[in-house]
Amino acid sequence: MNSTGFDLTEADKIRNFVLMNLPADQQEEYYNKYWHPIELDTEESNEYHVSEFIRNYLTFKLKKVPAMGKVYLVFKRFIEQKKMTTEAVLQDLLKYAGYEKQIRSAHSQSDKVNVLLKRLAVLEVNVTRPFILPLFDYWQEGKVSANEVAAVLGSIESYIFRRLICGMQNNSLNKLFATLFSDFLKYVNQSDNYVDIINYLLLSKTEVSHFPTDDEFAESIETRDAYNMRQQTKYYIFDRLENQDSLERVNVIEEMQNNRFTIEHIMPQTLSSAWKNELGDDCQSIYDRWDNRLANLTLTAYNSSYSNKSFYEKKTAENGFDNSGFRLNDFVKGCDQWTEKELIERSELLKQRALKLWPMSSSNFQTKVVENEVYGLDDDNNYANVKIASYSLMNTPYKLPKRTWKEMYIGVVRALYELDAAPICQLIAGDRTPLEKILLDHQEKGFSQVAEGVYLYTLTDNWHKIHRLRDLFDFYGINQSELQFEVGAGARKYA
Repeated sequence: MNSTGFDLTEADKIRNFVLMNLPADQQEEYYNKYWHPIELDTEESNEYHVSEFIRNYLTFKLKKVPAMGKVYLVFKRFIEQKKMTTEAVLQDLLKYAGYEKQIRSAHSQSDKVNVLLKRLAVLEVNVTRPFILPLFDYWQEGKVSANEVAAVLGSIESYIFRRLICGMQNNSLNKLFATLFSDFLKYVNQSDNYVDIINYLLLSKTEVSHFPTDDEFAESIETRDAYNMRQQTKYYIFDRLENQDSLERVNVIEEMQNNRFTIEHIMPQTLSSAWKNELGDDCQSIYDRWDNRLANLTLTAYNSSYSNKSFYEKKTAENGFDNSGFRLNDFVKGCDQWTEKELIERSELLKQRALKLWPMSSSNFQTKVVENEVYGLDDDNNYANVKIASYSLMNTPYKLPKRTWKEMYIGVVRALYELDAAPICQLIAGDRTPLEKILLDHQEKGFSQVAEGVYLYTLTDNWHKIHRLRDLFDFYGINQSELQFEVGAGARKYA
């Protein structure tokens, strides 16, 4: 246990690891010179933040996310493999802890960057930290400008928010941001437009990681239940829609947090007879369709006085929409009624504003042919028309004399069977979902022998081989990044 009586955190274990083998006087010196400042820079009041910071540090160093409960073990192995001295380790951690403090407090040397950091902080997207930390180091070294950093963070913000509004899962983002900076470094010798490279990498993501298109985003902005989004997201979206990029700002977030500003349903949540008359015979379907959509929501400081009054009363009352200072109410002021026609018009207005505030990234960057790139099973590639040179499974390299994906496919499944036969036997016995019919205990057309009584369906394209391997790794509970491919030029992204 630590000094507070609780179990040791991962950070506690790492501190002990780097300090305990030193002479007593040096322990104190290094603690005061390095470790304590690291704690201060990563929020000393909450020891979890030190562990989280070191986890992010390891993520961009190793290009994979360690489990929180294994941060100490991964750190220990990392240091031992790198053969770093204790002081070198602490110096490096302290440098990045300084960046962590700048990022967390949105207090860098650039006002433009700080604005973006504040907005990302409201979104609570700590998953981006393993990318932003090395980006700050690159900036500190003078290799990228403040304007470029701000532009990159803007692209990240659009990517994250569009995905959030479109209801896309964030599980895939851990891998993306673990490798985004290292992927960026592969191409810096091919272009001096660093923003273009980052945008190219974001736009190249597919399937669960893809960058939502304008059409996808616009449809979700219109149809999403914005009222029942998590509170932090509502703070963020109403702040951006109200203030946009104006220097004359209303402190929407703080006022919403203090309940001085609230979200108002223009068409109320309970329809009075007056509202039913105003909406017409189709009032119920209009209500069901538009009640919690963004087009029917706005900001007010007088929510309790609005209740379910008629639109005319809400508009012309002493503190009604006509007297509102919110930009979000400018359109409402110009309306004489609030029917589906006005809801559709305001929805279109908000969609256009959203497309401007969260633009689709663009890039003119084109990669040059690179021989023998290394990709993981968890990378978004289909490897169409690509030769495989070799592969590595759990850090064990394997040669491929025939250089075929079929050869790799059989070899990986054989290795898994030798590692633990039970899961494959379970699949053969009938528990195949989502691995239906790829494993049998007897020979059939299209099947290749893997082991005695184990046959794998191999008469399939690379895309299906990759997806079946992903399913199999998930079934085994093995991280997909444990399988790496060395491939020839032209590894293609999914169309």
